[in-house]
Amino acid sequence: MSKALEQLRRETKDDARLYNCVKELYEQGVPFSELKALIPDIRRTKEQLHMKRMLENNNEVLLSMFSKEMSFLLDAKERQEEQQFKKLDQLIRQQQSFRRAAADHGPVSKLRRIFLPA
Repeated sequence: MSKALEQLRRETKDDARLYNCVKELYEQGVPFSELKALIPDIRRTKEQLHMKRMLENNNEVLLSMFSKEMSFLLDAKERQEEQQFKKLDQLIRQQQSFRRAAADHGPVSKLRRIFLPA
């Protein structure tokens, strides 16, 4: 192996695939100076792709969390509305009960008992 490839292997020890690609290009006749100039760009591109994947994964996680939170909030709002409707129903029934009781013991009821005996 040439001295240039040894140097390249040390510089790219973190990335075996990069080294193998560069080695293949070198063996195909691409001058080492051109390959060495490309390595920073290739690494930068690789880092950008890695960052893009991380952001996409992060977005998926955030979307999932947001979706779960919205679902929880909507369920809580529905439960709250249901409780409010139950209270309103209870108040309406209570009011009807009071009116019936008042009608049973009011003056009209007394007049009925006097004039319409059972």
